[in-house]
Parts: sequence; structure tokens; C-alpha cells
Amino acid sequence: MRSKVICLRPKHDFDRANITIPESFDIYFFPQFEEETVTQASTDADFILAPSHHPHISAHLISRAKALKLIQLCGSGYDAVDLEAANKAGIPVARSPGQNSRAVAEYSYNLINVLNRGILEGDVETKKGNYQWVRDKLRREGIYELGDMNLGILGVGPVGKEMARIGAFFGARLFYYDIIRLSPEAEKDLKLTFVDFSELLRISDILSLHIPLNEKTKKLIGRKELASMKPTAILINTARGALVDDEALIEALKSNRLRGAAMDVFDPEPMSPDHLFLSVGPELQKKLILTPHLAGAARQSQNRMFQEAIHNILRVIRGEPPNHVVNLNQT
Repeated sequence: MRSKVICLRPKHDFDRANITIPESFDIYFFPQFEEETVTQASTDADFILAPSHHPHISAHLISRAKALKLIQLCGSGYDAVDLEAANKAGIPVARSPGQNSRAVAEYSYNLINVLNRGILEGDVETKKGNYQWVRDKLRREGIYELGDMNLGILGVGPVGKEMARIGAFFGARLFYYDIIRLSPEAEKDLKLTFVDFSELLRISDILSLHIPLNEKTKKLIGRKELASMKPTAILINTARGALVDDEALIEALKSNRLRGAAMDVFDPEPMSPDHLFLSVGPELQKKLILTPHLAGAARQSQNRMFQEAIHNILRVIRGEPPNHVVNLNQT
């Protein structure tokens, strides 16, 4: 028996990740999301396979998908789904956590080093022929290695743990805050020191965000939080754009209350042409790195993530319960 699968990712994502779609899937790809078109196609669908961050799977779509057995997300997050509507309809929503954790952590460190070592400005000015000028400027202002810096990790899920493992190799001092504290054994193994949220903000030379987006975490990093950070600190966000108050971040960078920031995620996504970050001047551009949600997009991690998602759908087809369900009081 064949199963109808609505996929909100383009087919080439699976091809590039070397993924073979099971023959039992009647799969329909909708990479250019138009809600009413997808809603119509989903009325008799068995499964929806979607990114974890975009597009939004609304109550309207869910209520019309009367045959739906599972909404399967390719990624760790699940804020793109109206969970209340899924609960009401009795439809499980599952994610594929941990499959891109190493990729996200590696990318976060790439962003850290670009800011710490002045790579962005060094590249631009060297290509202009200003080799000695920019070399002297960056040496005067300070370029930094990770050793002996305070790395603050906000959230120690799979990505946060990978951040700790990599940071330990570089000799960073590792601090974290999470609403669920790790066991003493895990803290020792990861070389992590637990501090409360306000202390993490105060002591971090680098603050890296690895928490989910929900009503409690939306704009968690705002004016008050940024004001409590060191003016020499940098902020890294590879989690969700809405965790940070964009206006407050720009104000902090303009007034030199923050040394730099790197954002791989935005609110909304895709990034709108009139986004606040795109209107900053050239001086601020040297302090602000923007990349288009690429942290978890390595070919290897996408292969693992897609495989996990497809295997979960196959579990349901076989009559087994799905793994990693985030609603219906399941885990």
C-alpha cells in the first residue's frame, strides 16, 4: 500500500544529500509554499515532511488534512507547527533531533573566529589593496584566540553539548545555563560550569544561543540583557532569529556596547528585503555577520537528518509509534 507524502522541501535537497525516497511513497514536492495549494493537496495526505523552521504549518492546513498520520520535521526545532491545532486533531508532530548538531556547532565556531580574528574586515580591506593598513588596525584593536575566553552556552541540548566539546579542545572556559541542569557527571565530562542566566550574560566573552523558540524565549535577548553583557563580548545566534530583539542588538552594536554579532537565523525567514539588519551602514557591517540559515546544512548532516525523518515515517507505516514526538504528551 502506498502512502501520500506532502514534502515542503525541494527534491534536489534529497538528491544532493544522496537520499533515496522509498518506493512506497507517493511524494509531492512543494518547495514554493503557497498555503492554499498545499492545504488542498494535503486533504488526503498521510504524511507531511517539512523543514523545522519554515514554512508555518497552520491550524487551517492541519484541520483540512483529515487523513494525516504524522507531521515529520527535518530538524530539531518545532516552532513552525501550530501544536495546539495538531493536538486538537490528534496528529503527532515529530522532529529529528541531534542529526545536525555537529554541523551547527562547527558553524558557530566559524562565526566566532571570523569575529575574533577580524577576518571579515581583513578580507575586504586586503582585497582593496589596504594590506598594511588593515593589518595594523586589527592588531591595534585586538584579535583573539579562544583559549582563556569565557564561552557562554545558552542551552545544552545536542548542539550545546557539541559546543562544549569543541570549546574544551580550544581551551575556552565553559559556562552554561539551561532550565534543566545537567548531572554533576555530565558537567564534569563536558568541562561545563553551571551559572544562572544573568551571570552567564555578565561573564561571557562569547555568548552562543542554542535554545528552542517558544513564548518564554521570544526576544529573550533584549535591551536589558545586552546591556548586562561585556562591551567586548560577541553574540552568536544559530538557533532561531526571534530569540533576539533585533532593534536592541543594532543599538548595542552602534553604541559599542557589544563588540560584534553573528546571525544565521532571522525573524521572519526567508529574510525580508526591508529587514532592519540590511539597512546598517558600512562600519556596522564589519561587526555584524549575516548568513542565510546555513549552520545545519552540511551534506553529511542533511543525509542523517533526512534519513531519520524518513525512517520515522516508515515506522508509522509499519504500525509502530513515531520517535521524537513533541506533542500529545509524548516525548
